[in-house]
Amino acid sequence: MRLTEKQSRALDILEDKETTELLFGGGAGGGKSALGCYWGLKMSLKYPGTRGLLGRAKLKTLKDTTLKTFMDIAKMQGIERGTHFRLTGPNDSENPNCIIFENDSIIYLRDLFTYPSDPEHDDLGSLELTWAFLDEANQMTEKAKGVVKSRIRYKLDEHDLIPKILMTCNPAKNWTYRQFYIPSRDGTIPKFRKFVQSLLSDKRLCLSIMRKT
Repeated sequence: MRLTEKQSRALDILEDKETTELLFGGGAGGGKSALGCYWGLKMSLKYPGTRGLLGRAKLKTLKDTTLKTFMDIAKMQGIERGTHFRLTGPNDSENPNCIIFENDSIIYLRDLFTYPSDPEHDDLGSLELTWAFLDEANQMTEKAKGVVKSRIRYKLDEHDLIPKILMTCNPAKNWTYRQFYIPSRDGTIPKFRKFVQSLLSDKRLCLSIMRKT
């Protein structure tokens, strides 16, 4: 996988033992979704039997955009649908809307919009996760992020992992701005949080770093 300097820096953070929340944000076209999909694929293959979450404000948008990026990244890595993983639909009685790998890892595809009928996100139920990737987190509420993070506790000790949640976003003056951008700019961001700014111009850098899944 050929990565930009910013993507490589973000991956290093995702593999450290200090950071539990990473925001990879900036303008459109900075490779944010591609990074999240690559990380999710890597986690699923490296740690058998784990459970990840790929979330966006609306499930339809997730399937139309982020999931297609995931499929592209998987193909790029030689990971074939139907051979290495399968995709379930909404009518699957056991695991609806999931990516299920041959090593028993699973990625849940979830709608994370905060609906008036479910302000506490009880629809996530007793879901237990190993990691989570929230694409376009600026379209979600801070509450949604908090509920997802509280679910990240599955097989962490077994694989010597800490809870990790990766979020991507475009510029927005909401909780992502308050929690990540301003503290990072001012040098007051807590150690468990990191912010990496991703810009379209980053794609024009000389890509000299290679990583394997």
